[in-house]
Amino acid sequence: MERTPLIAEEQTPLDVGSLVSLSINIGEPLPAIVAGGDERSLALQTANRLACKVGDRAVIGWSIGGEIYELRTRVMRGYDISSQLMVSRQGVITRTGDRRGVARFVLVAGGSLQLEDREILGFTHDLSIHGVGLLLEGETPPLGTHGGLEVHDALGVLLPRANVRVMHASETKQEGVARVGLAFDDPSRVAGATGRLLSLLS
Repeated sequence: MERTPLIAEEQTPLDVGSLVSLSINIGEPLPAIVAGGDERSLALQTANRLACKVGDRAVIGWSIGGEIYELRTRVMRGYDISSQLMVSRQGVITRTGDRRGVARFVLVAGGSLQLEDREILGFTHDLSIHGVGLLLEGETPPLGTHGGLEVHDALGVLLPRANVRVMHASETKQEGVARVGLAFDDPSRVAGATGRLLSLLS
């Protein structure tokens, strides 16, 4: 797995609402959302509280422009009454070329893929910080196609519209239904998510 250290001046482009992964003490990565922060710290919201204490190792992962990044840092404060965990922004940022190692989470929800000339409706089958897997009926978009994706359920939006690119497509056992892999492909921001999405992934 390729890991390229980044220069110290590069900042973590994690605005409030950004979808990230969180691993404590080399534990299993879990989905999280950036809930706040400042120049020194990040507040992270998770669906379930992780066992942790001040000083524990934390790895924050995110995807931007189709690339996976990780911040290796430390826990600054454990969970408070708002169920948020505080980690330091200071640490080593790496870029990894191994997208296959990204944790995927099962998610069954509606997906709307907006292309230049049409909108395609389907259903998600999994989600990660790198992208979303969709089940689509009918004509499959060509590899490399760019579009906008929104994920929702009956109660509203789970993943606000994000720029994506078609990375792969494969047939399924169901005739006329393809499995399409979409990567988040916005070089200016990390894909966002809602707290309800976290609860569905828990």
